Amino acid sequence: MRRLLIALAILGALHATPTRAAGGKGCDGFLWPLATELSWMKAADSAEVASGATLKAPPSDKAIELKLVPAAEATLPATPTSTPKPEDASAFGGVVNVEALEAGHYQVTLSGDGWIDVVQNDTALEATGHTGSKDCDGIRKSVRFEIGPGPFALQVSGARKEHIRIAIRPAAD
Repeated sequence: MRRLLIALAILGALHATPTRAAGGKGCDGFLWPLATELSWMKAADSAEVASGATLKAPPSDKAIELKLVPAAEATLPATPTSTPKPEDASAFGGVVNVEALEAGHYQVTLSGDGWIDVVQNDTALEATGHTGSKDCDGIRKSVRFEIGPGPFALQVSGARKEHIRIAIRPAAD
Protein backbone atom coordinates (compact mmCIF):
# COMPACT_ATOMS: atom_id res chain seq x y z
CA MET A 1 0.00 0.00 0.00
CA ARG A 2 2.84 2.36 0.88
CA ARG A 3 4.46 1.77 -2.55
CA LEU A 4 1.17 2.52 -4.25
CA LEU A 5 0.83 5.80 -2.34
CA ILE A 6 4.41 6.78 -3.22
CA ALA A 7 3.82 5.93 -6.90
CA LEU A 8 0.60 7.96 -6.93
CA ALA A 9 2.38 10.90 -5.27
CA ILE A 10 5.15 10.80 -7.88
CA LEU A 11 2.64 10.61 -10.74
CA GLY A 12 0.69 13.50 -9.25
CA ALA A 13 3.83 15.61 -8.93
CA LEU A 14 4.84 14.87 -12.51
CA HIS A 15 1.37 15.73 -13.77
CA ALA A 16 1.33 19.02 -11.84
CA THR A 17 4.78 20.11 -13.08
CA PRO A 18 4.44 22.27 -16.19
CA THR A 19 6.58 21.30 -19.14
CA ARG A 20 7.54 23.44 -22.06
CA ALA A 21 7.47 22.17 -25.57
CA ALA A 22 9.75 23.64 -28.21
CA GLY A 23 8.40 27.06 -29.08
CA GLY A 24 6.68 27.27 -25.68
CA LYS A 25 6.26 30.30 -23.49
CA GLY A 26 9.09 32.31 -22.02
CA CYS A 27 12.72 32.04 -23.00
CA ASP A 28 13.11 28.33 -22.23
CA GLY A 29 11.08 26.85 -25.07
CA PHE A 30 13.26 27.54 -28.10
CA LEU A 31 14.31 24.66 -30.34
CA TRP A 32 18.01 25.52 -29.99
CA PRO A 33 20.19 27.31 -27.43
CA LEU A 34 19.83 31.10 -27.46
CA ALA A 35 21.42 32.10 -24.14
CA THR A 36 24.22 34.00 -25.90
CA GLU A 37 21.78 35.88 -28.11
CA LEU A 38 19.57 36.71 -25.12
CA SER A 39 22.54 38.22 -23.28
CA TRP A 40 23.45 40.26 -26.38
CA MET A 41 19.86 41.49 -26.78
CA LYS A 42 19.71 42.65 -23.15
CA ALA A 43 23.21 44.18 -23.08
CA ALA A 44 23.59 47.95 -22.83
CA ASP A 45 25.85 48.06 -25.89
CA SER A 46 25.16 47.01 -29.45
CA ALA A 47 26.52 47.87 -32.87
CA GLU A 48 24.15 50.65 -33.94
CA VAL A 49 23.67 50.93 -37.70
CA ALA A 50 21.24 52.74 -39.97
CA SER A 51 19.31 50.93 -42.66
CA GLY A 52 21.49 50.58 -45.74
CA ALA A 53 24.77 50.43 -43.81
CA THR A 54 27.52 47.98 -44.74
CA LEU A 55 29.56 46.04 -42.21
CA LYS A 56 32.80 44.19 -43.01
CA ALA A 57 31.47 41.32 -40.87
CA PRO A 58 28.79 40.96 -38.20
CA PRO A 59 30.01 41.57 -34.65
CA SER A 60 31.07 38.36 -32.92
CA ASP A 61 30.29 39.58 -29.41
CA LYS A 62 27.17 41.73 -29.57
CA ALA A 63 23.92 42.38 -31.39
CA ILE A 64 23.40 44.80 -34.23
CA GLU A 65 20.82 47.48 -33.47
CA LEU A 66 19.30 48.35 -36.82
CA LYS A 67 17.52 51.70 -37.19
CA LEU A 68 14.58 50.97 -39.48
CA VAL A 69 12.57 53.23 -41.76
CA PRO A 70 8.85 53.27 -42.59
CA ALA A 71 8.02 50.29 -44.84
CA ALA A 72 7.19 52.52 -47.82
CA GLU A 73 10.70 54.04 -47.65
CA ALA A 74 12.61 50.79 -47.12
CA THR A 75 14.78 49.82 -50.08
CA LEU A 76 15.15 46.06 -49.69
CA PRO A 77 17.38 43.93 -51.94
CA ALA A 78 14.66 41.29 -52.44
CA THR A 79 10.93 40.89 -52.01
CA PRO A 80 10.29 39.70 -48.44
CA THR A 81 9.39 36.02 -48.22
CA SER A 82 6.68 36.70 -45.63
CA THR A 83 2.98 36.61 -46.40
CA PRO A 84 1.82 40.25 -46.67
CA LYS A 85 -0.43 41.47 -43.85
CA PRO A 86 -2.67 44.58 -43.75
CA GLU A 87 -0.66 46.05 -40.86
CA ASP A 88 2.56 45.90 -42.90
CA ALA A 89 1.73 49.29 -44.44
CA SER A 90 2.34 50.94 -41.06
CA ALA A 91 5.34 48.76 -40.23
CA PHE A 92 9.09 49.39 -40.54
CA GLY A 93 11.83 47.77 -42.57
CA GLY A 94 15.51 48.00 -43.31
CA VAL A 95 18.65 46.25 -44.40
CA VAL A 96 22.22 45.84 -43.27
CA ASN A 97 24.77 44.60 -45.79
CA VAL A 98 27.64 42.34 -44.77
CA GLU A 99 30.76 42.18 -46.93
CA ALA A 100 31.97 38.75 -45.89
CA LEU A 101 31.34 35.84 -43.61
CA GLU A 102 32.80 32.35 -43.57
CA ALA A 103 30.35 30.01 -45.28
CA GLY A 104 28.28 27.95 -42.86
CA HIS A 105 25.05 27.33 -40.99
CA TYR A 106 24.01 30.44 -39.04
CA GLN A 107 21.19 31.49 -36.78
CA VAL A 108 19.82 35.00 -37.13
CA THR A 109 17.88 36.15 -34.08
CA LEU A 110 15.50 39.12 -33.77
CA SER A 111 14.67 40.99 -30.58
CA GLY A 112 11.13 41.89 -31.64
CA ASP A 113 8.34 41.31 -34.13
CA GLY A 114 9.44 41.41 -37.74
CA TRP A 115 10.41 39.22 -40.66
CA ILE A 116 14.04 38.40 -41.42
CA ASP A 117 15.45 37.36 -44.77
CA VAL A 118 19.04 36.67 -45.70
CA VAL A 119 19.65 37.76 -49.29
CA GLN A 120 22.67 36.49 -51.18
CA ASN A 121 23.32 36.80 -54.93
CA ASP A 122 20.02 38.72 -55.29
CA THR A 123 18.04 35.78 -53.87
CA ALA A 124 16.40 35.34 -50.47
CA LEU A 125 17.84 32.17 -48.95
CA GLU A 126 15.47 29.47 -47.76
CA ALA A 127 15.39 29.06 -43.99
CA THR A 128 16.58 25.71 -42.65
CA GLY A 129 14.72 26.12 -39.35
CA HIS A 130 12.95 28.61 -37.13
CA THR A 131 11.86 28.97 -33.53
CA GLY A 132 10.14 31.73 -31.61
CA SER A 133 8.32 32.88 -28.53
CA LYS A 134 5.98 35.81 -28.01
CA ASP A 135 6.69 35.63 -24.28
CA CYS A 136 10.48 35.95 -24.15
CA ASP A 137 11.67 39.38 -23.07
CA GLY A 138 14.58 40.00 -25.45
CA ILE A 139 14.05 37.46 -28.24
CA ARG A 140 11.07 37.10 -30.54
CA LYS A 141 12.44 34.58 -33.05
CA SER A 142 15.52 32.87 -34.41
CA VAL A 143 15.86 31.61 -37.98
CA ARG A 144 18.60 29.43 -39.41
CA PHE A 145 20.16 29.80 -42.84
CA GLU A 146 22.95 28.13 -44.81
CA ILE A 147 24.98 31.18 -45.87
CA GLY A 148 27.56 30.85 -48.63
CA PRO A 149 30.85 32.74 -48.89
CA GLY A 150 30.79 36.36 -49.96
CA PRO A 151 28.54 39.34 -49.35
CA PHE A 152 24.94 39.08 -48.18
CA ALA A 153 22.21 41.29 -46.76
CA LEU A 154 20.05 40.92 -43.66
CA GLN A 155 16.70 42.48 -44.46
CA VAL A 156 13.94 43.11 -41.94
CA SER A 157 10.34 43.78 -42.90
CA GLY A 158 7.06 44.01 -41.01
CA ALA A 159 8.72 45.29 -37.82
CA ARG A 160 6.47 47.11 -35.37
CA LYS A 161 9.14 49.45 -33.96
CA GLU A 162 11.77 51.76 -35.47
CA HIS A 163 14.68 49.78 -33.96
CA ILE A 164 15.35 46.07 -33.82
CA ARG A 165 18.28 44.10 -32.52
CA ILE A 166 19.73 41.33 -34.65
CA ALA A 167 22.22 38.69 -33.58
CA ILE A 168 23.98 36.46 -36.08
CA ARG A 169 26.30 33.66 -35.14
CA PRO A 170 27.06 30.05 -36.11
CA ALA A 171 24.18 27.68 -35.43
CA ALA A 172 24.55 26.03 -32.01
CA ASP A 173 22.81 22.77 -31.16
